[in-house]
Amino acid sequence: MQKTERLVAITLLLQSRGKMTADRLADILDVSVRTIYRDMDALSLAHVPVSMDYGPGGGYFLPGDYQIERASFTSEEAVALALGGSIAGGSRLFESGDGLRRALFKLEATLPDEYREEVRAARERILFDTTPWHHHRPSAEHLETVRSAVWGARQLDLFYPRSGAAGLEWRRVEPHGLVCKAGVWYLVAYCRKRRDFRTFRVDRIREVEVREEITTPRPDFDLEAYWERARKRFEQQALPFVLTLLVSESALANIHHEGEILERKPDGSAVVRVNLESASTAVQYALGIGPGATVIDPPEVAEGVRVAACRIASLYQVPALV
Repeated sequence: MQKTERLVAITLLLQSRGKMTADRLADILDVSVRTIYRDMDALSLAHVPVSMDYGPGGGYFLPGDYQIERASFTSEEAVALALGGSIAGGSRLFESGDGLRRALFKLEATLPDEYREEVRAARERILFDTTPWHHHRPSAEHLETVRSAVWGARQLDLFYPRSGAAGLEWRRVEPHGLVCKAGVWYLVAYCRKRRDFRTFRVDRIREVEVREEITTPRPDFDLEAYWERARKRFEQQALPFVLTLLVSESALANIHHEGEILERKPDGSAVVRVNLESASTAVQYALGIGPGATVIDPPEVAEGVRVAACRIASLYQVPALV
């Protein structure tokens, strides 16, 4: 937090909470008590009428008639801000992991009392779990180093997997931004080798070295626009595996939400299309529906189901009586 932002935060805290000690302010703002003393001198020089009571129960305070304009939030906006922080809280952009929590705590201190009660109630009654089922969020060992380089506009050397080939190689890059997608962090940087912007998964970086050279921002670069183009390009290249099934009426209930009915038959069955990750996933999907599903296309999945069914049947054959 810059000094100007801290001075505004101190003023808002004194205005909303009343008398506060230097120790308490230092704890909330994560600075030293000596820094708070200097900030109080700066506020006095800026004609903010901060006063001080000494002794037990003392502390800094503002006159009751002194007001500065607060951020104008409705109660709905205050709740949305707090819940949005809950969604982003798992991203752990900062090494300590609690930077967002502390920032929201400071901001909530400036809210009217009735809004704070609504925020507390929302946190107790609404929970966001952004972790996928049966998956662990990848560990980005070098995230803090990369984040510092982005903030400080410093170039990086990355030891990173080769594009389309085995092995690793060093890449000199100029960081321009970080993106968190479904709990995975990506570094967007200008690659000196490719002479273009590239996206690097932070958890795949094996080694990283921060260089002395400064990253010069490119005036025509927009992080949000770049990511939107990159996301669409990835989705077009990573087309799903298409499985087509004939599903009986009784088995249609076993089709998950990703299935699309293409045609209804007079007997109640339907031709269904399902987008999956691979042929092996398609075989498992068809087997999971049971005998009510027949694979129409592709042929390799039909063969895979036949082979798997034969193996399953062989496990349950009754031995011949002698």
